[in-house]
Amino acid sequence: MCEVIFEDKERNLVIKRSSTLNPAFVAFLERTVWGSAGVQYTMKDMAGVLKRIKNPHFLSITEKNDLVAVSTLIKKTTRLVGKDYPAFYSYALAVEPLKRGHGYGALMAEQALRYGLSKMGEKGIFYGYVEADNTRSLRTVQKVGRISLGQYRILVISRFCPKDDARLKMTEETERGKVIQLLSEQYADHALMDFDQSVNTEDYFTLRQGSEILAGIQIERRHLNLKYLPGLSGLILVKMLPLVPFLRRVFPDRNYHFLTFGNIYAKEGREGEIFTLMEALLARHQLHFGMVYLDKRSPVYKRIAVAGEFGVINSLLDVPVHVMVYFKGYSRSEIADIRRQPLFISMMDPV
Repeated sequence: MCEVIFEDKERNLVIKRSSTLNPAFVAFLERTVWGSAGVQYTMKDMAGVLKRIKNPHFLSITEKNDLVAVSTLIKKTTRLVGKDYPAFYSYALAVEPLKRGHGYGALMAEQALRYGLSKMGEKGIFYGYVEADNTRSLRTVQKVGRISLGQYRILVISRFCPKDDARLKMTEETERGKVIQLLSEQYADHALMDFDQSVNTEDYFTLRQGSEILAGIQIERRHLNLKYLPGLSGLILVKMLPLVPFLRRVFPDRNYHFLTFGNIYAKEGREGEIFTLMEALLARHQLHFGMVYLDKRSPVYKRIAVAGEFGVINSLLDVPVHVMVYFKGYSRSEIADIRRQPLFISMMDPV
């Protein structure tokens, strides 16, 4: 189904919404360079990423039938201060480079927000992630009234020679309820939880002692091409390390295949098993890098951060990301309560 949600006949502009993914939409995203003042990159295998989305709404702006901007919305439910609310997650708003600076991004941000709010009833939230250095995108979403709920950090685990572990086990579907219970208890004081929707047992792996789960984690395989990284980190990662012969396999020329890790669970006192689990998964996928997205205010982050080593790459990178939110129907006191909670970054929300 395809529907027109906005039209400007004088400018021959149309914004359409569709639940069906088309090749032009994917190609548009794969040639987009993301970032501004900080790290810049292109994202590969976008078809795979978008096809995994549940309840997608693909938005596109055409001008005289030419595609000039796209965005994706994900309809979901999220938990805030112990209650579930309707939500829309906004992902990958992109504008054709030659059209940037002419209001297309702002128009898409405005119409995407308007569409999402119209579909969520009297109370809900509309949110997305914007890197702190991406000032252009921050200004765009701020213009439509979205505010920062907080920040998370992109943490990189790197292993030159990752080791497997025979205890690694994929989760059975019959265990899904147990995994959701463990995660819900561990993140009870966090905002933006959605385990009923995001836990996928086919991608969820555990380490156990007998029948007891010591550590659990969910994965997704990703691929990006690094275009630019400022400062000393960029000099080392982009220009120097790929030239070292025995490191070329680990640091290919700008192309990075990696795993994203989320829905992390660790039994109290066994947090080190998370690093064992991540390393084993890297070994089985024959990869060297993984990314973890955590709010440094989170007790889970504080427990894990002292339990193991992420590796040398993490020490070279610091990528803070804003969670930019529009609240519908919330009082100031309710928003203040939500802002005090550490943030949970969902596997349902592509990053």
